[in-house]
Amino acid sequence: MSQFVEQFKSNIDEDSTRSDFPEITESETPIWRGGPATSSMADKYILAILVLLVHVAFFLGELLDTPEGEGRANFVLSVVIWLIDTTGVMGFVICMLILTKINHYANFSTSGKWTTSWLLICCTIPLFWKLMDVVEWIGGFFGSSFSSPLPAWNYSWFAPLGVLSFLIMVSLTVLYQRSFHYAITDKRIHIRQSFLYFETSTHGISYHKVENLKADPTILGRILGFGNIHVVTGSGVGLQVESLGASVGVPPEIIESSRGNMRIFSFLLGWITLQRDRIVEASDPADCLYGVRRPMDVYRLINELMDANVGPAVEK
Repeated sequence: MSQFVEQFKSNIDEDSTRSDFPEITESETPIWRGGPATSSMADKYILAILVLLVHVAFFLGELLDTPEGEGRANFVLSVVIWLIDTTGVMGFVICMLILTKINHYANFSTSGKWTTSWLLICCTIPLFWKLMDVVEWIGGFFGSSFSSPLPAWNYSWFAPLGVLSFLIMVSLTVLYQRSFHYAITDKRIHIRQSFLYFETSTHGISYHKVENLKADPTILGRILGFGNIHVVTGSGVGLQVESLGASVGVPPEIIESSRGNMRIFSFLLGWITLQRDRIVEASDPADCLYGVRRPMDVYRLINELMDANVGPAVEK
């Protein structure tokens, strides 16, 4: 092994690595181990902050009085407060739908179905809460005994809902980051995923099967010292297709019985889930070395180990 490889090997606890990666064979020598850096999840934390800010904006919009005096800042603030007062919960729903759409369509690492689903849940909670009050109010005119199980809705509930959404998103992000583990040996690259002590997937990629290796640190990654390393094989491992559209499966009898409502629902869900279509290197932490620290050093390490296993690359 070269001196560069030996430096990595000297910094790893081999017994601990073999314990955490039982799939590593006796003939393999662990060289490096790691996982996604905390800073690599910055976009998820930023999204959590944006969701909190939307909640806080509608909370403060009800509490603050329209500012007096002239000036551009006072004018803009007056318009914002007026819009919040006028649109109410529907304005919040519209803002959250726009945020959800932008996040999903932009194909960020936060554009997956789980994040999109959570944003839609955050969007609809105040709406259903308000609808419960409306149903109770209307039922009173017809002698209905229905009573909402929730407290009466008011704008002050935006604050605790925003804080709760923020804490849940941050907690899930931390768990998500810690569920991926990577190891590099002298013969393979190992990618392991586990969640709350449950192993969900693991696979090893032999250097003989690697056809393309790409280090892809983003601008933020260059500043903070992290990046993705994509390992692509001839069978397509390491690649993903980002779909342009999504279909909504609805039984025919439901469509016939409530065609108008289902068309509106299908249009809304289809609009939210629309994405561009392209084939790219997989950015899923389960399919690449995602957000690892010192990515260019790890990239060089893999190249040297590939040279030792299959020989130096020959340009045609």
